[in-house]
Amino acid sequence: MELQQTLQKIISSSGKSEEEVNRLIGKKKEKFAGLLTESGAALMVAKELGVELGLEEKQLERLQVSQLKGGMSNVEVLARAKHIFSPKNFEKNGKKGILCSLIVGDSTGEIRLTVWGKEVARLQEQNVEKGTVLLLKNCYVNSYKEIPQLNLSYNGNFLINPEIDVSGLPPAEEKCVALKELSESESDASVLGRIIRVFPEKIFEKDGREGKLVNFLIGDGTAIVRAAAWNEMVGEVKKLSSGEAVKIEGCYTKKGLREVELQLGFRARILKSPKDGEKLPGIAEMQGIEVQEKKVAGLKEGDRFVAVDAEIEDVLPGQLRFNVCPKCGKKLEAAEGSYLCEECGEVKPDIRAVVSLKLRDETGEIDAVLFGEIAEKAIGMNREELKKRLGVNTAGQLVAELRDAIAGKRVKVNGFVKMNGFSKQLEFSAREFSFLE
Repeated sequence: MELQQTLQKIISSSGKSEEEVNRLIGKKKEKFAGLLTESGAALMVAKELGVELGLEEKQLERLQVSQLKGGMSNVEVLARAKHIFSPKNFEKNGKKGILCSLIVGDSTGEIRLTVWGKEVARLQEQNVEKGTVLLLKNCYVNSYKEIPQLNLSYNGNFLINPEIDVSGLPPAEEKCVALKELSESESDASVLGRIIRVFPEKIFEKDGREGKLVNFLIGDGTAIVRAAAWNEMVGEVKKLSSGEAVKIEGCYTKKGLREVELQLGFRARILKSPKDGEKLPGIAEMQGIEVQEKKVAGLKEGDRFVAVDAEIEDVLPGQLRFNVCPKCGKKLEAAEGSYLCEECGEVKPDIRAVVSLKLRDETGEIDAVLFGEIAEKAIGMNREELKKRLGVNTAGQLVAELRDAIAGKRVKVNGFVKMNGFSKQLEFSAREFSFLE
């Protein structure tokens, strides 16, 4: 249904004047800070006024990329993700939002796609990777410098790897490169690895402009390489923890002082808890450090690189998360209804998972604390899933549910032993965690 037809339908069915309807549409566009097209705003106004437009009877027209032209709307596109950029936060007309750009394509060509808001969260939560097939429903097309660009409408949607015929799409080309196989000429590489260490951020000035840099080490069992994240990617790397498994897409390489180094620029993207991440060796193994197997009774303060094979006796009470800065990942301090980061100032908090388990073997018992990705593995939920559950359940309810699910299971935990300053009891700080069959 064209915009003019939609307007006439709203006017005739609602009894409102054209001026009133246009004013409602203008207010709706203003509310969403320019993220709605005129047609999208009109659809929302019609819905609020109870005007039936009969759109449910209309089938979206599926087009190939080469057929897309500026001004089109209500189109459906089946395409493969060729490249996915990191999400970007923005502020427009006093409204804050988030968007993510992708390059998608079919056998006829490629086009830039932009998704907004909740659909960006879906990309992250479901770890959509390069090569994924997307069925994009209810899109519109605009133009930038006469080049068509595809946008997911406010009421649009996308299906991930839909169960339909995709034989007309080009095959997925993306694959991860083993770190030892990296050459100096990589321009769009993907790697799978475990974070070894993140170094402090550096601020520099070049050509009168301030820049940011964070170096880190990443390993995959074939090699450990040095990597550098620049500017917009600095905040993403600072959120990472030692031992965390990641997939990095869209990175390039250059020759360092001793070896090839990974570089993360504006095209790079970091995926946490990727597929096959659990298959990566642990940090100690990658660094050639021998992990000593011990019984619980044999653990002592200061033990490092030790492992215990034990049973989960209990899941201890706790909040299952603590607040961290969404920009740098540091723990936040609550102050009069707001949250303060010592580095970034007042921020809206994100969360990091934490869980405490009581472990027991035939020689004794000890409390173990798990953080971040390791805690997520024990809880059985990623960070986004945990946030959703904590939005409808108390931490106590989730702890009870978790206790029922995992108490009695055998696990292997690697880490180090320290004295808990509050309880004055030995405590195991986990760096690796796995369930044993």
